[in-house]
Amino acid sequence: MVGGFLCLGCPRNGKQVWAYQQATVNSPVHGKAIRQILQARIPALNPYGIYRVGRYPDRYLFRSQSHSPRYFLVYHLGYVHPQIQADTVSLFRKLVLSFFAVPVPSWAVSVDDSPKSQLEEIVVTATRFNQRVEKLPIGVSIISAEQIKNSAASTLPELIQQLAGIHTRNVDGSPDPQIDMRGFGITGNQNTLVLLDGQRMNENELVGIRWSTIPLDSIERIEVLRSSGAVTYGAGATGGVINIVTRAAGPGRVSGTGGLSFGSYGGTEFTGALNAAGRNLALALTGNALQTDNYRVNNSLHQMNLQGDLRYQFTNGRALLKFGVDDQKLELPATRTEAQLISDRKGTSTPRDFTTREGAFVTLRGERTTGFGDLAADLSFRDNHRTALFDDYSIDTFNSKTFVNSRSNVWLFNPRMKLPFQAFGINHELVLGANLEWWDYTAKRFTGMETVPGPISANMLQTDVAATQENRAVYLQHSTTLPKGTVVTLGGRLQWVDNRAADRFNSAAHARDRQSRIVYAYDAGVRQPLGSAFSFYGKFGRSFRIATVDENYNQFGGPAFDSMIRILEPQTAHTGEIGLDYQKGSVRGRAALYRINLNNEIGFMNVDPFRFFANTNLPPTRRQGAEIEGSWAVTNKIDIFGNYTYTDARFREGNFGGTDISGNVIPLVPRHSAAAGGTFRLAPETRIAAMMNYVGEQVFDNDQANTATRRMPDYVTVDIKVSHQVRKLLLSMAVNNLFDEKYFSYAIRNAAGTSFNALPARERNVWFTMKYQFN
Repeated sequence: MVGGFLCLGCPRNGKQVWAYQQATVNSPVHGKAIRQILQARIPALNPYGIYRVGRYPDRYLFRSQSHSPRYFLVYHLGYVHPQIQADTVSLFRKLVLSFFAVPVPSWAVSVDDSPKSQLEEIVVTATRFNQRVEKLPIGVSIISAEQIKNSAASTLPELIQQLAGIHTRNVDGSPDPQIDMRGFGITGNQNTLVLLDGQRMNENELVGIRWSTIPLDSIERIEVLRSSGAVTYGAGATGGVINIVTRAAGPGRVSGTGGLSFGSYGGTEFTGALNAAGRNLALALTGNALQTDNYRVNNSLHQMNLQGDLRYQFTNGRALLKFGVDDQKLELPATRTEAQLISDRKGTSTPRDFTTREGAFVTLRGERTTGFGDLAADLSFRDNHRTALFDDYSIDTFNSKTFVNSRSNVWLFNPRMKLPFQAFGINHELVLGANLEWWDYTAKRFTGMETVPGPISANMLQTDVAATQENRAVYLQHSTTLPKGTVVTLGGRLQWVDNRAADRFNSAAHARDRQSRIVYAYDAGVRQPLGSAFSFYGKFGRSFRIATVDENYNQFGGPAFDSMIRILEPQTAHTGEIGLDYQKGSVRGRAALYRINLNNEIGFMNVDPFRFFANTNLPPTRRQGAEIEGSWAVTNKIDIFGNYTYTDARFREGNFGGTDISGNVIPLVPRHSAAAGGTFRLAPETRIAAMMNYVGEQVFDNDQANTATRRMPDYVTVDIKVSHQVRKLLLSMAVNNLFDEKYFSYAIRNAAGTSFNALPARERNVWFTMKYQFN
């Protein structure tokens, strides 16, 4: 046979190819000749998993381990089939053209060294249904599975903080650092809504997002929606929404991975993934087990996670069952004084403190497409059991010993529908939905306090808190596409919130409270294309946050230093944003300006002596800033990205304890931050990735008065990762904090404001990984 090949690259994961060819793709080709020829002619694509398209003897589908898009369809043009011309035209409409072959007298495909095209349609779930990014009047960032694989980041938070407007800080030495979008400081977790497959991960407690329970191998993509999501997802989205979308099993095959990582601080991690799918039924399992002594004394970590995705495809719909369990045991080293950071940086003053966590979740989802629109519903349950011992905890001259045993669970039900229609010659799309949530929380505290008089011992029950929160909400969002591509979006949400909390150990009236409120959110936005590459967007909206049970509870706030419960008012925010997006070929860019005015912001205030160790509704505050980010696939070998964020977070007015805080900077918000990095393919099987992260000066925690004699210093970290593919074995080495920066991402001032305590971050550390893929 003579002639060349035509290779058409498909959108990521080959979904359109499978939809087009699902009934005709046979089992993998067993002949070695085809595989050897393809591997010899196109080594840069590292082909494997070659399939023959059944009714066409001249077509083959193969998968690439090192190139994006991942799936390629190969035509041998020397064979003439009656339907090939018509089908080729159809495929051009369905697929993204990746490259053409030059006719040669043997089997060959030429690889283009020009920048990789990124013309594939990108969809996100901002409305709880898949929606194209160019239809949304907000700033959106997407991190794909390919970018995760190629990144220098070792953890999910490290990966997300590469994006503009996002900052992370570690306040307790755990693998689950705080996330902060658009400058909320210590309450960043409560103002950034994190979702796993559309289900909220934020708890009704002052606890971190459980990032470490999500294996990186399980992630299909990460969607970041800035200052958006309050209408469809509810409370806690003032800073924005991060939705982590997990992988489904690949169609018609059995595959998996197994990995081993080891590195600094005695760290060892085992990872595994299994995918099995038939014609209609598919199962995906991912898990990992991690053990490390960590950088600090009394900071060892033992953790195991397992997640699964079982789905059944039927005519015009599908049913999904998602589930997961996790178990974590973590020792807590606490902060170091300024002097200890120099003399004993890795040491601890709390050698017996620890925390444990056991969690599980299950979600049942149904989706169906009808003649009038799309229907979907989720029913989800999540349970968490936590214990913690603070045996050596102290703040200045106040010391306490506390053991906490808590359990929380939540039921969520989210029905919704999407109705596309035409009216007056214009395309419309209406999303209608409801959210029902039932939270239950119990916590028992056994406490001893040396400086508080009274017959109190460390093994005596001091508080027994029980709390519930019920949320009932309805929402709608309407999108209209006007002539010249203008998209206008309007949405609203109405939510009824009922809070109850009581300390069953304390019969006093101030140890129980109840509150019912009606809160609402809305969004109005527009996106306007400006030529073929630019588009403008602008939005204005209202969002809200409900106080967590921990923020309503004060262990020593009562008249006799006993417990006190006071349910805080809901926090509200008004957000305005304008932005400009650019996309041409493999070049992407975004610039945005925003302002967020908040009332009744919920936070800790250390200035007022009459609010002893209590959270409260703060005086009016403001966040405003600018974000610039861009990426460029220079060639098939080089990808680069960079961003800069300016954030100004201040009190608009207020006076606490005789201290005027008007115009003061809000603690733990860096004014300047930046990130840059990229990947470089040294050889077809070898890649190096690097990432730089800069964080500017910050005001110390608890320094709302801005009277401390100094500020947290800025810092720069650099991470690199080198990976090499040997057939189905992936080898990598990651070096984090390459230049051994001595820094900390969290610090709290002392009472006098002359010194501080800080949680030292890791110095240079190295991890080696081996991962094997089987089919």
